[in-house]
Amino acid sequence: MFTFDVATATSLVGFLSILIACAFRGLHGRALSATPGGQWAISALAGGAAALLAANSDKLPAYIGTIADNALLVVSLVFIHRGTAMLVGAPIRDRYYALCVAAAAAGFAWFSYGHPSVEARIALVSACRAAFYCATLRMLVGRSGLPAGTRYLAGILALAAVWSLLRLGLALFSRSHVDSFLEGGTSFAVMVSVGGILQVLVNAFQFRLESEQIRDELAANATRLQQKRDMLRNVVAERTAELTRQATTDSMTGIANRRHFMERGNDEIERARRYHLPLTLLLLDIDHFKQINDRFGHPAGDKLLQVVAQACQSNARNVDLPGRLGGEEFALLMPETSAIAARLAAERLRRAIAAIPPALSGVPHQVTASFGIAALNAHDHSMDDLVARADAALYRAKNGGRNRVEAA
Repeated sequence: MFTFDVATATSLVGFLSILIACAFRGLHGRALSATPGGQWAISALAGGAAALLAANSDKLPAYIGTIADNALLVVSLVFIHRGTAMLVGAPIRDRYYALCVAAAAAGFAWFSYGHPSVEARIALVSACRAAFYCATLRMLVGRSGLPAGTRYLAGILALAAVWSLLRLGLALFSRSHVDSFLEGGTSFAVMVSVGGILQVLVNAFQFRLESEQIRDELAANATRLQQKRDMLRNVVAERTAELTRQATTDSMTGIANRRHFMERGNDEIERARRYHLPLTLLLLDIDHFKQINDRFGHPAGDKLLQVVAQACQSNARNVDLPGRLGGEEFALLMPETSAIAARLAAERLRRAIAAIPPALSGVPHQVTASFGIAALNAHDHSMDDLVARADAALYRAKNGGRNRVEAA
C-alpha cells in the first residue's frame, strides 16, 4: 500500500526542482552564470539535490541528512536572491552570501553534534527560508520596468515567507510539531511538502519570469531588426536610385545620356511597330559652339549646354524623352508623333533657344541651333538607323545656313 511519508514528499520536491533546473538550462545553454535565469537554475538544482539527500538520509552518513542537505538548501536560497539581484540591477555581495552559507552550515553542525536539537534545526531552516524570501521580495516590490510576471513571483515569495515564519513559530513554541517530525507520518509529510513545493513554485515562477523576459527581449530584437532592415532597404533603394540616375543621366545637363536614350529609343521603336504608332526623332546642334567655348571659355560653354537642356525639357511633353548624345548635340524622342507635328515642335524649340537672353545663356550674343528630324519608317531597324537619318537632316540644316529645321 502506498504511504505518503516524508521521504516520498521530499523525493517529489527534489525531482520537480531538478526538472525546473533542466528547463532553465534549456533556455540558456551554457551561459548559466551570466543571467538571472542561470542563477535560478543553480538554485533549483541545489534545492533538488538537498531534497533528494534528505529523502535518502537513512541510507547515508548522519551528517548528510543533518548538515549537507540543509546547507545545500541555503545555497539554493542564496541563488534565488542572487538571481533576483541580477534581474533588478541590485548589488551582488558574494562575500555576504558565503558568510550566510558558512554560518548556516556551522549552525546545523552545532545543533546536530555540539548541542543536538531537532527543533533548533527546524527553526534554523525556517528562519533561513523566511529571511531570504523576505529579502528577495523586498527587491521586487516597488521596482519599475520589470516583466509583467514579476507580480506573480512576488505573490508566491510572500506566501512562502509567511509559511516559513509559521513553521519557525511552531518549531520554537510547539513541542507537538517537533514530536510530529520525530514520528514522521502523513501529517508531517504534508507539512514538509508544502514548504518544499512553495520553494519549487518560487523557482517555477522565476522560470516563467525568465521566459517572459527572453520573449520580450526577442520581441525587442525583432523590432530592432525590422527597423534596421527597413533602414537598410531604404538605403539600398536610395543607392540603387542614385546609381540608376548616374547610369542613365548626363551629369552636365541632368537629362538622359546617350546610352539610356538609345536603349529607350529601341524600346519605343518596338512599341511603335507593335501598335502601329508614329515615332519621330528630333536632333539639334548648337551653332558655332566651338567658337563660343574658345572665345568665352569652357564655363560659359557648360552653362550654355545646361540652359539648352532646360529649354528641351520645358518644350517636351511628359511622354517625350530629351537627351544629350554628346558634345553640343541634343535629341528629343517623340512617341506617337508624326513628322508634321514634330516639325512644329522643332520650330517652337528653335525659337525658344534663339530667345534665350544673354544673362541666362552666359554668352553676350544670340544663341541659335540647327535641327534635323526623322520619322520612323520601314527601313529603320534600330535607333542607329533613325539617328543616322536625323543626323543627315541636321547637317543639311547646318549647310543651309544654320538656325533652321530640316526633315529626313
